[in-house]
Amino acid sequence: MQDTLLVEIITEELPPKLLQNLSNSFSEGVFNGLDKNFLLTSDSKLTAYVTPRRLAVSITSVLDAQAEREVERRGPAVTAAYDVSGKETPALQGFARSCGVAVDDLKQEPDTKGILCYTYKYKQPGQDLGNILIKILQGLLPKIPAPRMMRWGDGNEHFIRPVHNFIMLHGRNLLCESAELLGLKSTKSETLGHRFLSKGRIELPHANEYEKVLLESGYVIASFEKRKKLIIEKLHDASKKENGNIVQDDFLLNEVTALVEYPEVYVGKFNQTFLHIPQECLILSMKQHQKYFPLLDNKGNLLSRFLMVSNIKTNKSAAIISGNERVLQARLADAEFFFDQDRMKTLASRIKKLSGVVYHSKLGMLSDRVERVSKIAQAIGLQLGGKKLAALAGEVAMLAKADLLTDMVGEFPELQGIMGRYYAKHDGMSDELAFAIEDHYKPRFSGDDLPRNMAGICVALADKLEILVGMFGIGQTPSGDKDPFALRRHAFGIVRILVQKNLDINLYELIILAQEKMPEDIRHNTKNDPAIINNFLLDRVRRYFSDQGNDYHAIESVVSPFGGTTPLGTLSDIVPMAAKFLSTEEGRVLANANKRITNILKKSGQEVTCTGDSLETLNMPDPSLFESDAEINLWDALQRIGKESEILKSERNFAEALNILVKLAPPVKDFFEQVMVNSEDERIRNNRFLLLQYGRVYMNQVADLSLMVS
Repeated sequence: MQDTLLVEIITEELPPKLLQNLSNSFSEGVFNGLDKNFLLTSDSKLTAYVTPRRLAVSITSVLDAQAEREVERRGPAVTAAYDVSGKETPALQGFARSCGVAVDDLKQEPDTKGILCYTYKYKQPGQDLGNILIKILQGLLPKIPAPRMMRWGDGNEHFIRPVHNFIMLHGRNLLCESAELLGLKSTKSETLGHRFLSKGRIELPHANEYEKVLLESGYVIASFEKRKKLIIEKLHDASKKENGNIVQDDFLLNEVTALVEYPEVYVGKFNQTFLHIPQECLILSMKQHQKYFPLLDNKGNLLSRFLMVSNIKTNKSAAIISGNERVLQARLADAEFFFDQDRMKTLASRIKKLSGVVYHSKLGMLSDRVERVSKIAQAIGLQLGGKKLAALAGEVAMLAKADLLTDMVGEFPELQGIMGRYYAKHDGMSDELAFAIEDHYKPRFSGDDLPRNMAGICVALADKLEILVGMFGIGQTPSGDKDPFALRRHAFGIVRILVQKNLDINLYELIILAQEKMPEDIRHNTKNDPAIINNFLLDRVRRYFSDQGNDYHAIESVVSPFGGTTPLGTLSDIVPMAAKFLSTEEGRVLANANKRITNILKKSGQEVTCTGDSLETLNMPDPSLFESDAEINLWDALQRIGKESEILKSERNFAEALNILVKLAPPVKDFFEQVMVNSEDERIRNNRFLLLQYGRVYMNQVADLSLMVS
C-alpha cells in the first residue's frame, strides 16, 4: 500500500537565520533516506514545511513496506579463490560463511570488468516503513547543520532547540508508536498550532490534511514560501495606504518570515524630529534591531512611518503598535546621541587615533595601512589624472578610515564610509571629497555601484590592492571555500572598476605600483610574486567576462596573453569580437592553424614568441631560402595583411584588425598542404620556423588564435 507520509517535529523557537537551511537539510534527508531504502515511487513528491516552532516534511506515494528484493553479494575472484595446490583459500571460505552457505552453493559470474567472481544471490524480505523511518531520523537529526546543539530537562538528548512533540503519520496510520526519538514517542496523531491563537492540541485525521488543518484550526501557515508571499502582499497593501515605498531587503523578508506563523502587518510612527539624522542610520536601526520595514517617499526620502510584521492578528492592535513605537523611540534616541557626539570632533582629528588600532599583527596598525593606501592612491591618481587628482586621492585616503572611530560606526559597522561622507560634509569638505570617502569601499558586493568620481576610483583601487598585496605577502591567501579576508571579492571589485570605468592602466602595473608602497619584508617575500597575484586577478577577469555570457575559448584567447598587460576596458571590446571571429569558417581555419604552429614550434624546441610583439623584435626569415610558392605566398600575405592588422589595432579598430586576418586562411592552408616544415636541410628548416614565428605574431595581434580551439 502507498500513501502520503508526514513527519513533524515540534520545538521551541528555531534560529530564524538558519530556518531555511534546517528545513532543506531535514526534508531532503528524509526523502533521500526513503529513496535509498526503496520506499518511494515514481510519483513521490516532496513538500517541506517549516515555521518558527516546527520542522515537517510531507511525501506523497510512500510505500508502507519494502518489496522483497533479490540481493547479490560478490565475493573473491575465481583466480584468488584457490591456492597453488588447488585448495580453497580463506577468502573463499570466509565469504561462504558470511553468506551462511557452503562453497558449493556459490555461483561463478563475471563482474562489470569481466572478471569471473564467486557470487551469492538470496531473497531479502522487505522491512516496514516505520522501522526504517525511525532509523533514518535517528541518524539524520544529529547531523542537521547547526552551530551548536542544546540539551534540556533531565535527559541526554541533543537538538538545536528543545523538542516537545513528533509525529510519523502514514495516511491515517501512526508509525512505530513504541520507538523513541529525542526522548519522545509518536503515540497520537496530534500537532500544536499557533502559540497564542490556537487552543490546545490539534488532531490530524490524515497526512494529506496537514497544511489545511494547521491553517483552519491552528492559525499556522506551514509553508515558508506561502507565508513569505502573504507578507509581501500585506506589506505592499500597507505601503500603498501610507503613500510610501518599502525599502527592499530580501534578507530581512526571509528573517521576518522565519519569525512568524500567522503574519499580520501593522503601521507604526516615530517622531519626525529624528529625520535630521542621516536616514541610513535610521533605516539600519529599524531593520537590524527591530526587523521593521522603513517607508520612503517617491523621492527616496525616509518617512516617519514604518511597517512591522507581527505574529498576532487582532482587531485590538493598538497595544502592539504602541509597544513597538516605544522600543523604536529608544533606539532612535541612541542614534541621535551618537550622531551629535560624533560631530563634536572633525574627521581629521581622528586620524592620529588610528595608530592605536591594530590592522594585522604582521601588517602593523591601521594608521600604517592608511599611509600605504594613500601612497598607492596618489600613484594611481598621478597616472590617471595628474598631480591634482593625485593630491586629492591622497587626502581622501588619509580621511577614509577615520569614521571607524566614531560612535555611529561602532554601533553600525555597515555604515563605515557612509558616515564618513556625512561627517566630511559637516566639516565643510567638498562634495567630491565626501563622496570619494564613501565610495572607496565600492563595490562592496556583486552588483553594487562603482565609485562616482575619479578620486573615489583611485582610493577604491588602492584600498583593495593594499589588502590583496598585503595578505598575499604574509601568506594569507584564499584556500578552497575559505577566504577570511574576502580577497576574491576585493579582486573582483578591482576588475569591475577597471573594465566598467575603462581606465588606461593594466593589472600588472597596478600590482607593481602597490608592492612598491608595501614594507620591505612584504615587498621581498617570495609569496608576494606579482605573477601569482596577477594570475589570481586574471581568474576574476575570466569570471567577469563569463558572467557577461562570452564564449570560454574567446575569453581565453584574449585574457591569457593580454590580461595582465592590456587595460581591461580594451579587453572588454575585444572578447565579443573574438567570439564572432571564431564563429566563421575562416576563423576556425586560422585558429586550428595557429594551434598547429604552436605545437610544431614547441615540439621542435623553438621558443614560442609572445603574441603582440612587433616586427622589430623578431628574427626575420630569409625569402631567398623559400623553396615553394606556398612559402612565398604566405610570406607576402603576412607582410601585407599582418602590417595592416597591426595598424588597425593601434587605432583601436579591433573588429577590423581581426576580420582582415581571414584573408590569411587560404595561404596558411596551402602552406601546410604543400610544405614539409621539418626539412632535412637545417637552414631550410630553421628558416621555416622563423616564418611560422613571424606568422604567429602577426596573426595574433588582437587575440591568441591558438587558444580559440581545444
